[in-house]
Amino acid sequence: MVRYGGIVNIVTIAVFTFYLCVSVYLTARQGLGHSTAWICIMVLALCRLMQTSLDLAATELFPPKSAPNTSYESGVAILTEMGLTPLFMSTSALLNMTTRPKGRRMQWLLLLLNIPLIISLVLIVAGGIDPDSRDTPTFAATEATKAGVALYCACFVILVWATIVIASRLYLADSREIRILTTVVLSLPFFVVDIVYMMCFAFESLFGSQKFNVISGSVTLQLLMQVVMEYIIVGLYLGLGLELPSKAARLREIVVETDYDMLAGTFLWKLYERGSALAAGTIMPALQFAHWLLGRILRA
Repeated sequence: MVRYGGIVNIVTIAVFTFYLCVSVYLTARQGLGHSTAWICIMVLALCRLMQTSLDLAATELFPPKSAPNTSYESGVAILTEMGLTPLFMSTSALLNMTTRPKGRRMQWLLLLLNIPLIISLVLIVAGGIDPDSRDTPTFAATEATKAGVALYCACFVILVWATIVIASRLYLADSREIRILTTVVLSLPFFVVDIVYMMCFAFESLFGSQKFNVISGSVTLQLLMQVVMEYIIVGLYLGLGLELPSKAARLREIVVETDYDMLAGTFLWKLYERGSALAAGTIMPALQFAHWLLGRILRA
């Protein structure tokens, strides 16, 4: 008989397997140059698949409330927290897909936001689980893990500020950029809940409660505050991706909107004309000579 936590893990495996397939499809459909958000979702899906697989194994191998801090549980705790990094990066990449409302300064800010996110990822992986809690099912976070989760919180504040600034320039956006901004704005409330859950787990020792512990805490709280929130956020992002034009459609738009008079004055166009003239001047005499020689051979 599969326990309650095991059922949640099985459903999560099914959902993120589907999300992984959709993100791979979107990456192939839109090209690697425009697929940073979908690649990050692929990483998130793989992270969640590994986490839930380990958690399912630990749930079935050990009775509840008595599981020791095995490598299974340590991996579950680390993967649960570090999954926020690709989720942040995918959100930042979506905001970077806007052009006119974003501006160059905001573009650099969103790119530089990846630096503290990577630092927080390193801190969480290096921090792991408090060694003093290895003989109990509490699995307390280390100081490094707490610093990494706190850095997530700071990054989220910057992300919200960037979203507000870009959304305030909505009058500059086209229909595609409006869909992107709307999707990101809709995802932020669910993002807040996910961040709050991770903060409660990291700093649960301050409150003396284990309800938010990703290993021994309430499965229902984790389901409602973390698992379902990520279902919704990733579902919104992938739904947006399916509405965006493919790589072939973008190329068609570029060709239609190209000003050929302006193109003719560019350096590359002039270089193309010179190269074409040189090729024609070299190849045509050779073709004429080959035609003359073939005629002579046939007549002989």
